[in-house]
Amino acid sequence: MKALLLDYTHELLEQGLERGGLELVREYSAPVEAFPASHFEVEVIIIRSRVPVDAAFINKFPNLKAIGRLGAGLENIDTDHASSKNIACLRVPEGNAQAVAEHALGMLLSLINHMPRAQREVREGQWKREENKGRELHSMTVGIIGYGVMGSRFVQLLTQLGIQVLVHDKYKSNFSDGTFKEASLEELQRECHCISLHLPLTEETRYYADRAFFQSCTNPIYFINTARGPVLETAALVEALQQGKVLGAGLDVLEYEKRSFTSLFDGAMPEALGYLLEQDNVIITPHIAGWTKESFEKMGTDLAKKVVKAL
Repeated sequence: MKALLLDYTHELLEQGLERGGLELVREYSAPVEAFPASHFEVEVIIIRSRVPVDAAFINKFPNLKAIGRLGAGLENIDTDHASSKNIACLRVPEGNAQAVAEHALGMLLSLINHMPRAQREVREGQWKREENKGRELHSMTVGIIGYGVMGSRFVQLLTQLGIQVLVHDKYKSNFSDGTFKEASLEELQRECHCISLHLPLTEETRYYADRAFFQSCTNPIYFINTARGPVLETAALVEALQQGKVLGAGLDVLEYEKRSFTSLFDGAMPEALGYLLEQDNVIITPHIAGWTKESFEKMGTDLAKKVVKAL
């Protein structure tokens, strides 16, 4: 059997697939229209984000048994169509969950201690201590929305530090181990001082954090998004920052990212993004929360195991 690799991956993934008896075929840049006929005979496809795997794409591969994504989400795969053809869709959120949790915590600590502003001021020759007095996280309540692999790992990290945590997941109940509290969305918005999103991107979650979301928060909050860009309405965040409803924001993902996640928008700078880039209380990183040496190795190893097991 053969596996078609449509993106650069990791040598541990390739080695694991080969140990499982798969011959590797690599096609990192050509569009599907330029594939040779032999590519369509493969049993496995490995992707990251370059290629949207829709129904038409899937139908070109009559022998396909598994689609593996070296990442946490499956939003660029038509999973319903794949399921109808008994094709396994595999992902590895476990591989970068720790990295995402640590990145989210780093953003949150940086924001509540005014680190971006303080660094800028020091570079400008200013030494302001009282004006940059921060907060200790254990004095605040952190809200987590989404208790999947990513959200649960962040909860674990926070509770190990003794932080009070409320967790809301619309589709789960009775999941607390006693170290944190399950909560409704309304309770979370009423009680929390920091809110972090850990939701997949679906039609239901698109613009989940909109104007109504921020206006429903009782306390001024710190807001973190390491999930997917379009779960946040950027213009609504700008409005909430201007109103003081949001004290600071840490964004590792943006709604303006291209589908491949490798670059931002084409054309003119969106007004909302331009505003965020000028603020000392906003941290933006280029979709790297789960992008560490260790996470890449774990994702490669685990995805190879899942593909071989599925076959």
